Amino acid sequence: MASMIENLRYGYALVLAHRRELLRQHERLLSPFKSRCRLESVFTEVNRVSEHEPPTLILIDEAHLSEASSYRKVCDAYPDALRIGFTATPQRLSGERLSLFDTLIQGISTKELIGMGAISEFDYYAPAMNVSVDDIGSVAGDYNNRELADRMCNSRLYGDYIDAYRKLADSKQTLAYCVSKRHAKQVCRAFNEAGIPAAEIDSSDPVKERMRVLDAFKDNEFSVLCNVGLLSEGMTLPEADVCMLLRPTQSLALYIQQAMRCMTPREGKRAMIIDCVENVLRHGLPDEDHAWSLEGKVIHRVSNIDGTYAIRTCPNCFRVYESRLKACPYCGEPYVMKPRELKQVQDIEYARITAEEAERMNEVRKKMRMEVGRAKTIADLKRIQMERGYAPSWIWIMANKKGIRH
Repeated sequence: MASMIENLRYGYALVLAHRRELLRQHERLLSPFKSRCRLESVFTEVNRVSEHEPPTLILIDEAHLSEASSYRKVCDAYPDALRIGFTATPQRLSGERLSLFDTLIQGISTKELIGMGAISEFDYYAPAMNVSVDDIGSVAGDYNNRELADRMCNSRLYGDYIDAYRKLADSKQTLAYCVSKRHAKQVCRAFNEAGIPAAEIDSSDPVKERMRVLDAFKDNEFSVLCNVGLLSEGMTLPEADVCMLLRPTQSLALYIQQAMRCMTPREGKRAMIIDCVENVLRHGLPDEDHAWSLEGKVIHRVSNIDGTYAIRTCPNCFRVYESRLKACPYCGEPYVMKPRELKQVQDIEYARITAEEAERMNEVRKKMRMEVGRAKTIADLKRIQMERGYAPSWIWIMANKKGIRH
């Protein structure tokens, strides 16, 4: 963004974002070019478009959200401005097209960024929490949030979350991603009652209060920061060592945005993702390459052709690894297939056997039809009728159809 603003030949750039936290971050990063750009919340700009000279360039941060009516109204008000969007996850939850843009330029991959040190290396853990969301319905491309919150606000689970934190990330600065405000408050309370300092922020808090809590987190005044979606997109938090995923999601974009929020680098840092809700089985590891498109949803293959999971979670150390390995490469624990995985394998094997049986039967029927086709006399038809146990009338029906008279 800074490079584009610096190289503008005339006019100015309008930088749009949807959260105050992002704007505060951009103000700091773009301060050398403040005379050549204007930073605005999209919600403010949509009500004040008539008060400003039209920009030459519109830069939209977190552009996967750009189908919102606020962004569209701003872009319609400045029809001559060039539009450029930035996002790590160019995909709408609904899977529909990102229509404000004509071309997608796919930049450097996550693995390359890790190799360069631009984002940190990470370890991925997926401890089993024994909570199923298979029976929860979907709304607008993701789980029904009310049903999901009811399922996740289960006091039995809080002890599991806390045990996982103590075993894997004790005292590390952690972002915990929850389903709802109620869920976030309950998770926060559970951590504090367990003697682990935690705080919670949500969209109902005043902006100054959110900023105060964020600054306290950066200063290590507490260990776990619980939120719903405030810290999912665009936030640069090198102080965060761990992301704890407590929200199952069908959205690849939301998963990546949340899981990778702890990967802003810091000297000596190795990030950690603790996935308590099996998002990795839905979407794969967050550094996998994707063929993004403006046209619609990316389909990710989470199972192999034989029905086994593409990645596996070690039941001993909870680390995630590729399924081509028969045992955990970190601790050596042999892998035993989970019931759901076994069912997938059995279903695929059953379907394969059924398909083979159908093919075999088709071949048998084909040979039987060819044998009837080769019959030239009543005697030939009678032999076939006797061998197959057909009714005697079949002989005369086929003879009439084939024009056989003797």
